[in-house]
Amino acid sequence: MERWIGEQVRRGNEPAAQMGRTLLNLYGDVALPTPTSDLSQSPANQKEVTPIEVRKFTDEAREALAKEGYVIDGLTGQSIASLRLAGRKFWTTWHQEHPQFEALASMQSEVAINPGKLWLPKSNNKTLAQQEQMINKFSEDLSKKIPGVEAIMGGMADYTDLAFAHLDQTGDYLFGEKNGYDYVRTNTPTVGTLVAIVGDFSPSDGLGVGHWDRGRGNGPVFAAPLVVPN
Repeated sequence: MERWIGEQVRRGNEPAAQMGRTLLNLYGDVALPTPTSDLSQSPANQKEVTPIEVRKFTDEAREALAKEGYVIDGLTGQSIASLRLAGRKFWTTWHQEHPQFEALASMQSEVAINPGKLWLPKSNNKTLAQQEQMINKFSEDLSKKIPGVEAIMGGMADYTDLAFAHLDQTGDYLFGEKNGYDYVRTNTPTVGTLVAIVGDFSPSDGLGVGHWDRGRGNGPVFAAPLVVPN
């Protein structure tokens, strides 16, 4: 954790550095689960590693999403481990000691995001439960406008896969400079009450994966819904 804080200070990302200091003060140098821990048995992670049929938007939904400013990317079951093997860079290193965490795979589905409106407004400084409620409300409103789609909070692997897939398609760094180097909350648990967060994506150093308490909000930790076919 101290190394992570130092990286934030070096990048000038003081909000993230302060988030790390708070976590360090609350929990000390938090240790993540070992490969024999309960992490691999959690329902959320079991869903992530279970292969599913590749889902695609209908032509009507694709057209409607495009009119609303959405970009469609394809998630293909990538994990931190497979992304790194493909030459992708992660500036965080703690997860290298947790192979089960690094092996969590993204969903196999098309997903749509609005790069200009990546974060739900005022979704930072909220608990995980509050952010999930905001995404549920967003999904209800969107599905009324565009039939055949829904919005979800993704897992850690979904957002890491998305970051690189979107970079390949558009050249833009999600969770990078345009988005304040902030973080997206995920539904992937790490240890205790902590869940993974993904962000601080830079061309020089790569993508960051951290964690934050599900019952606490923080300024740099936002909700970013993934729109998927239903």
